[in-house]
Amino acid sequence: MSGLEKPAVQWTFVAIAFALIVVVMLSGVALTRMRAAMDTARADAMQARVDREQIEAAFQRERSARESLALQLGRERGGATGGAAGPPTLTLSPVRAKSPKGPELAVPRTSAPLIVLRLLLPAKAPADASYEVRLRSWTTGDLLWLRSGLRAGTADGKAAVIAPIASDVFAPGPYELIVNTIGSSPLPIAVYEVSFIEHRQ
Repeated sequence: MSGLEKPAVQWTFVAIAFALIVVVMLSGVALTRMRAAMDTARADAMQARVDREQIEAAFQRERSARESLALQLGRERGGATGGAAGPPTLTLSPVRAKSPKGPELAVPRTSAPLIVLRLLLPAKAPADASYEVRLRSWTTGDLLWLRSGLRAGTADGKAAVIAPIASDVFAPGPYELIVNTIGSSPLPIAVYEVSFIEHRQ
C-alpha cells in the first residue's frame, strides 16, 4: 500500500494545490494592478509632456510678440529722433568645442529691451538654407529660447544668422547657442558660447 492512498497524505496534496492556486490568483491580481498603475503613470507622463510643450509654445509665442513689439518701438523711436541708434548687437563666432570651465566671452547685460544676435556662420554653412537658433543654459542644458525659419544675412561682411531676442531672456550666467538647418535633412552647423554679467555703473 503506497503512501498516496493514505487520507492524510491526500489532503496534504490537496492543501498544497489549493495554496498554489491562491498564490497564482493573487499574483495575477497583483500583476493586473501593477499594469494598470503603469498605464496610469504612462498616461500621466504623456499628458505632462503635452502640457509642458503647450506651455513652452505659448511662452515662445509671447516672447516673439514682445520681441516684435520692442523692435517696432525701436524703429519708431529711431524715426522720431532722426535716425538714432538701433538696439544693441551681439556678434558671436563659433567655438570648436565646449569650454570645460564655461564660456570665455563675458558681456554685461543691457537695459535695452532687445538684443540683435549676429551669429557668424562657418564656411561649410549653406547660404540658401533655413536655420533655427536654440538658446540653452550652458550649465543645465535646458532650452530657454528657440527661433526657426531664419535666413542667412551678413554681419561685418561675413555670413551670419541674425535674430532679435528679448534682453530679459539673458539672466546673469553662461549660455550656449546652437545653429542648425531645418527641413527634410536638418544639419548641425555651429555652437556659440557667451556669459552675461551684471552691468556695473
